[in-house]
Amino acid sequence: MKKYYVLLILFVVISIILKITSELNFPLNYILFKEINSNQINFLNSFFIFFAVYGREYIWIPLMLILFVFKRTRKISVDLAGAFIIAIILGELSKFIMAQLRPFDYFQVNLLINEQNDFSYPSGHALIVSTGAIMLFKNKQKILFYIMLIEAVIVSYGRVYVGVHWPIDIISGWLLGSWISYFYLDNVSRIPFINKIYSFLKAF
Repeated sequence: MKKYYVLLILFVVISIILKITSELNFPLNYILFKEINSNQINFLNSFFIFFAVYGREYIWIPLMLILFVFKRTRKISVDLAGAFIIAIILGELSKFIMAQLRPFDYFQVNLLINEQNDFSYPSGHALIVSTGAIMLFKNKQKILFYIMLIEAVIVSYGRVYVGVHWPIDIISGWLLGSWISYFYLDNVSRIPFINKIYSFLKAF
């Protein structure tokens, strides 16, 4: 078994414990949420609201398109798109199976954005940005990786800060997202059909 499967195992173990205990009773989940959400700093609120709301689609999609423009980074753009599709599918499936409520469903929170109508676990935002960040790391895009890693951390922290996610949603999103990136590059990218896409894009 490849070492990166530890990430998936940790995600599954946490998910099982969470399903049994619920978000509210998961160890340290409530305490950490209150510590982050109750200590908002007024002049930083707009900053975290922007990244919590727009830090996924409005940053990662344009980045993916920019990478596609240049021949040297076109493969990375395709890898990101493919990994994002897998992340969306697994993320939505996990939310349906886990069916965990958000913090504001349990008690009053300092909510800075509109209430989300879907389930909480895992965080879809953390899942996507972590998938993207690790994909850049594995594709040896050092400078871009560090920049987007910072962005991904801000987005992830921001989802708790604005009151729509529990800390464990974020942690598990990163575990699953990281595993998806490793799995994609180790398996999916080697599928003959995907390689044909790569070859076509190189000639394009």
